[in-house]
Formats: sequence, C-alpha cells, structure tokens
Amino acid sequence: MLISLLLVAITTTSGVVEGNYVVYDGEGDQVKPNVPYYISFMTSDYNMWICRKKWRSNDPNSCPQQPLMVTHPNMAAPTPVMFVLSNKSETVVRESAKLKIKFVDPRPCGESGFWRVVQRTSSEGEVVLNGSESTSDNASTFAIEQTNEYYKFTFGDGPDYLTTISLSNDYPIYRLLSKKFSGEMEIYFYKNLTMG
Repeated sequence: MLISLLLVAITTTSGVVEGNYVVYDGEGDQVKPNVPYYISFMTSDYNMWICRKKWRSNDPNSCPQQPLMVTHPNMAAPTPVMFVLSNKSETVVRESAKLKIKFVDPRPCGESGFWRVVQRTSSEGEVVLNGSESTSDNASTFAIEQTNEYYKFTFGDGPDYLTTISLSNDYPIYRLLSKKFSGEMEIYFYKNLTMG
C-alpha cells in the first residue's frame, strides 16, 4: 500500500513519471526520434544555428571535425540532426532519456556524423563528430533537459559527472563544449528551417 501511494505521488496526471516529460519543438509538436531537426540557439529570432563547416571536395582540411553554432548561417548552412534513442520502441524524445545525436547526412570525410565528447581536461570536453550509435559508447551519449523556457544538452552520468553543453567564445563561429559549473547553451528544435 505504501508503494502504491509513493507511485501515485510521483506520477503526473498524464501518467508520466516527473522528469520524464516529452520534449517539444518550436512548432509545439512532440520531438520524435530519427526525424530531422534544426537546432537554434534559444529561438530562431536569434539567427544562430547548429552547422557543420562547409566541406569543399578540393580541400581535405575542410572536413568538419565538430558541430558548430554559427551566428550568420550564410557562413555555413544550418545542418539538421536526428536523435537516436537506445529504446527503439519509444516513439517520442523525453527529457533525461539517453540518446545519440547524429547529423542527418555524414560527409565523405570518414566521420560517423554522431556527436561525441572528447575530454580535454577533467572539467571540460569538446564535441566532435566521430561518435557511434553503440549503447556502450558513453562518450556519444547525451540527454535533453528543460531550462526555464528552452532546452539544453547534458552529458555524463550522475551529479558528479554531469556537464552541460555550452558555447566557446569564438564569435561568430562557436565550438560546442562540455563543461562543469558553466553556462549552458539554451536551444530549441525546428522541423522546418525558419531563419529570420
């Protein structure tokens, strides 16, 4: 009986355990796994989008090694991503669910397109594009959490290891960093590209 009361106390009226809410996109629709989304810094009004460096077939050094947040999308076209869930039976993306982030079209640069955190120091890492879909690859596992009005990406397990994905100070092209005790990159997801 006590267990039943406890379960009722932590379950919302929709039947979803708190902290496991559905993630919504900028159009108010549920975010779905394996569907392309553009990622914007806060709202599309800011005109800052997740991109990859433009690839030029005649320049092997142009291969993108990491996702970027770009202030002026004409420098690099916004690049859609998909969220790949380890629970293949789940039909929506939920807050705190472990997921992989993958660029929709990996480039011919030998990259997998899956995001991965490479630790630079004990408290900071950098997001690169050589991750994997494997559930055992923890360096490629992220989660989406809600902020006050938007969402953020988190990385790591447990409070001692949890970091947020934030932006470097490299205006107008920002690298994505995994940092402890740092600001967070507040983001929103869009199925359709709506640049202002």
